[in-house]
Amino acid sequence: MSSNGVQPFENNWAYLKTELRWLDRLLMMAVARKRQEDKSTHRISNATVDEITSHWWKGIVTVSRGIDDREGPPPKRQPTAAATQASYAQQLQMRIRACQQAGMVLALPLLRDRLQLSEVEKNIVLMAIAPEINRRYGRLYDYLQEEDGALTDLPTVDLCLRLLCRNDQDWQQARTRLTAHHSLVNRGLLEWIGDEDGTLLSQQVRVSDQLANFLLADHPTAKALESLVSEAALEDETDLAAPQLESSQHAVTALVPVVTPNSEQPPTSATSTDPTIAIAPTWDNLVLPQQLIRQLQYLSRQAQGRRQQDNVPGLIVLLVGASGTGKTTAAATIAAELPAPLSCVNLAALTPEEYPAVLTDSPSENSSLLLVKHVEQWLGRQSQVEQTWLHQWWQWRQQFGLTLVAATTQAQILPRWRQQFDAIIALPRPQAKARQRLWEQAFSPDLKLHQLNWAAIARQLPLTGGDIQALAQTIELDLRSRQRATVTLSAFRAALKLYHPHLELTAAAKAKSQDR
Repeated sequence: MSSNGVQPFENNWAYLKTELRWLDRLLMMAVARKRQEDKSTHRISNATVDEITSHWWKGIVTVSRGIDDREGPPPKRQPTAAATQASYAQQLQMRIRACQQAGMVLALPLLRDRLQLSEVEKNIVLMAIAPEINRRYGRLYDYLQEEDGALTDLPTVDLCLRLLCRNDQDWQQARTRLTAHHSLVNRGLLEWIGDEDGTLLSQQVRVSDQLANFLLADHPTAKALESLVSEAALEDETDLAAPQLESSQHAVTALVPVVTPNSEQPPTSATSTDPTIAIAPTWDNLVLPQQLIRQLQYLSRQAQGRRQQDNVPGLIVLLVGASGTGKTTAAATIAAELPAPLSCVNLAALTPEEYPAVLTDSPSENSSLLLVKHVEQWLGRQSQVEQTWLHQWWQWRQQFGLTLVAATTQAQILPRWRQQFDAIIALPRPQAKARQRLWEQAFSPDLKLHQLNWAAIARQLPLTGGDIQALAQTIELDLRSRQRATVTLSAFRAALKLYHPHLELTAAAKAKSQDR
C-alpha cells in the first residue's frame, strides 16, 4: 500500500481488467440503448418490409428519443451521476500513481503519459486491444455497428467516437488528434483497416502486433515502449519532412559504396536516388544508437555467411524510419563491409507500368545486396502490382544473401507482408548529440566552421540526417558560388529559410570565441 493509503494494482494485468470492466459497462449501456431503439423501430414500422429497410428510412424519419444519436456519456446534467463518474476516474488515477510510486510499470498509462494522449485516444487503444483479450468485445462491437467491416471483432472509428465523446467539441478534438502527423496511426501503433477510398469513420481500428504485445506483457518496461515510438517526440512536435531532392531519373542505380571524404565533388543528399555518401560509410561514421549498429553488424555477418551457402535462404529485412534517418546510409555501410555492390531501386520514381520490369529483372544479376525504397508502393494497401508477381519476386530474392526494403512506418505495409519479413529494424530520428555529430561531419574539410556552435544548433534544429545533409550541401554550394570559405550564421539562416522557414536560429548558435 502506498504512503497515502491507496492500494496499488497487483500487476499490469489487474489494471487492465479494471479498465475492461469500465469498458464492459460502457458497452452494455450502448447495447441497452440500441435495444430500446430497435423496439422503437418495431413500434412505428407497419410491415415487415419497413423493418427490413429500417437502416435506410431511419436516416430520414426521426424517432424521438429525447437526446441525439451520440451513444457516449451524456452531458453533465445530473450532479450525482457526474460526481460518481469523476470519483471513479480519480480513484483509478490514484491507484495508477500508487503503482508508479512503487516502481511498477502499467503499460497503457505509460503509453498515455509518454505520448501525451488524450483520454479519448487512450480509451480508443483500450477498445482496440479488448478483442485481443476476449472475443466477446468483438461480438458486442459487431452488434452495435450493424455492418460488416473488413475484419470482424474490430471497432470502427465511428463507434469509438460515438461511445467515447461527450459532445461535438470532444468529437472534433478527437478526430483532429487521430489525423495529426504524430497520431497513433502515423506512429505505426494503430492501423486503419478498411477501404482506402472510404471515410475515416468507416475504418476499423486495430492495434499493431508490437503494441499489443507491450500492452499485454506481464512486466512491461519503459525501455520496451521506447522501441515502439520515436525518440524525437520528446523534443519537438513539429513536422519536419526531409527536403524532396530525389530525381525522377535513374530510379534504378548501382551504388559505389565508398567515397572518400576528400573527394573534390560536393556531397549530395543521402536521400537521393543515386545516394553518394559524403563520408566513407563505415560503422564508426554511422550515426545511430550503438545497440542498433550492433544489430546491423550482425545482419551484415549473416549476409556474408548466407552468400557462401547455397542451401541457406537469404534474408529480407524491413528498414523503418522517417525520411533522412539513415536507411540508405546503413545499407551502404553493410555493402562496404561485405564488400558488395549495392543496387538501389526507388519505387517512388517509377510508374506502375515499370514495376513488372523491376520485379522480373535485377539491376545486376551478380548483385546480392538490393535496397528497395518506398516499398509501400508494392506491399501497401494501394499496391498496383499483381500479388503473384510479388510472391515470385520474394522467392527469387531469397536466393541472395540480403535484401533490404525501406518504408517510413510499419503501418504502410499490409500485415500479411509484415509477417513475412525475417526482421524489422526501426531507425529513430537522431537526438541532440547525434545531430551535433552529423553537423560536424556534414561539410567539406576545406571550409571554415569555427564561427558556429554545433551543440546549440543541434539543440535548436531537431532535423534528421537527410535534412542536415541537404542543408549542408545547399550552404556549401552557396559559399562556393560567392567564393567564400567560411560557414557563417547568416549563410546558415539563408539555407534554413529555404527548407524550413518556420524554424529559427538564435544567437546562441554562434560560437562564443572566434578561436573555437
